[in-house]
Amino acid sequence: MHAIRSTIGPSWRMPAAVMLLTALIWFLFFHRLADRDLWGSHEARAAQDAGSMLHYHDWTLPRLTDEQTDLQKPPMYYWLVAATAWVRGTLDEMSVRLPAAISAALTALTLALVLLQRGRRIAAIVAAIVLITSQHFTWLARTARIDMPLTLCLTIAVLNIGLHRRWQIVGFLAIAVAILLKGPIGLVLPLAVIVADRILERVLNGERLGWLSLVWGIPFVTALTLPWFIEANDLTHGEFFRVFFWHHNFERAMGGSNELAVHPWWFYGPRLLVDALPWTIPLVPAVFLFLRYGIWRIDREARLGLLWLLVVVAVLSCAKFKRADYILPAHPGLAMLLGCLIERAWLQTRPALQRAVGVGIAMIVVATIGAWGYWIHVDIPNHEPAREQRTFARAIREVAPAPATVLFFRVECHPLAFHLGRPINSLLEWENLDIWAGRPGPTYIVMSPNDVRNWRQYVTAGALEEVFRNTDFSGGKHERPLVLMRTRPRDFANHGASREQTSDSQGPDQHGPAGAKSSRAGGAGGAGLGDRTGQARPPIRNPASG
Repeated sequence: MHAIRSTIGPSWRMPAAVMLLTALIWFLFFHRLADRDLWGSHEARAAQDAGSMLHYHDWTLPRLTDEQTDLQKPPMYYWLVAATAWVRGTLDEMSVRLPAAISAALTALTLALVLLQRGRRIAAIVAAIVLITSQHFTWLARTARIDMPLTLCLTIAVLNIGLHRRWQIVGFLAIAVAILLKGPIGLVLPLAVIVADRILERVLNGERLGWLSLVWGIPFVTALTLPWFIEANDLTHGEFFRVFFWHHNFERAMGGSNELAVHPWWFYGPRLLVDALPWTIPLVPAVFLFLRYGIWRIDREARLGLLWLLVVVAVLSCAKFKRADYILPAHPGLAMLLGCLIERAWLQTRPALQRAVGVGIAMIVVATIGAWGYWIHVDIPNHEPAREQRTFARAIREVAPAPATVLFFRVECHPLAFHLGRPINSLLEWENLDIWAGRPGPTYIVMSPNDVRNWRQYVTAGALEEVFRNTDFSGGKHERPLVLMRTRPRDFANHGASREQTSDSQGPDQHGPAGAKSSRAGGAGGAGLGDRTGQARPPIRNPASG
């Protein structure tokens, strides 16, 4: 094996490179991180789970705002969000996303530091730049996804247990955290890369396999993680095992659930080429030269990068259910491979070609900054009104302030649930909605436009009237259109109907056109008696304009 050591030239270049990486991390990961609402359900679920932990001071089981136990994932990410919110004093978009953004920064820095320790200075800087500016890695750094801290844990484990085999206990601690983030895959992915790397190094260079570290490391990880899983399963009377291990792990891997889409085995290949942009362009020829000229035999770090990439893709491709975010743990391996190959090309070319490589990397970085700058400052503000739910939630709480319960009827909208706060409840059956409609006093219900059109077929104990829609606050369009309805018990609705009939029976000579107009205006401003659904909207200030 031939080691390679590199420098980056004059002494001022290393501080300049550090400043560049710091600026990239700040702008791409943290700049205006909380400007947009919690667009995805995964972000809002994390916010609700963390909020419940802070509200009840119960950190064992994640719980949504409607008091349903959230059994999709272990609690580590929600612990991180809750801790961040506790330190900052508020639970908001920034608190929800900071754990992911910090994990992304630490992943890039960990990769760079390990390569620096191994004398690969140019590779360290290039690999960090590649990772930070890969478009999907950047996007997930700005999104509250569990996959980003999972990627950090895998990076720490592979580099400590697999590459230099020092501080292996830190690597096993990272695996334990990964399991508490996402379950068994947090053990499978790093072990698959580590075992494959040790076997390959044994075959190529005769290195010892070092199984002893796994003999003590795996029991160590089990001792740290198993107690929580046992406790969670006990508290839910076995439901946690059925939901998390069976549905969200076994059925995702093997198929068999109608709720989970099945993707072909090759899904992650094209997906990775898109996610790695703009570095897909130099990646393909670099891998070809890496294999063609036998560089994989002499470059230890590049070889690990390629193996890391291939093993993660291969393991995840075995699962029936696939999602683009799942492939994120392969990105550090890709960045490590490309950084090492660019360094080797740099050292073996003439100064003129070195300048060309440097200019090419600089152009990619500048173009990436420009694209993300446009997205952050222009594109997000343009799309935010049609995606955010904060304004709708504030409007709802103006007419139904806590402790009034807001019902969600056949609607799963986690961002709205988070912004509304407690108390809320969820209904699925028309029979239950009919019971609520017959209760005295108004009850406020969030429904889909389709169910709003159909409620008269099922609700007989009372009536529903429309209050407003989220499209009223978003310029007429929304990605997730929702309607706030208000119940009227049967007696109140019948009384209003009789008053309307009495008013209609009186001739024009008694009230005239002005009297009829006054009657309708009174209905809209009050209870909307006799009005068609959608016309009885009380005057409400648009929170967005306040």
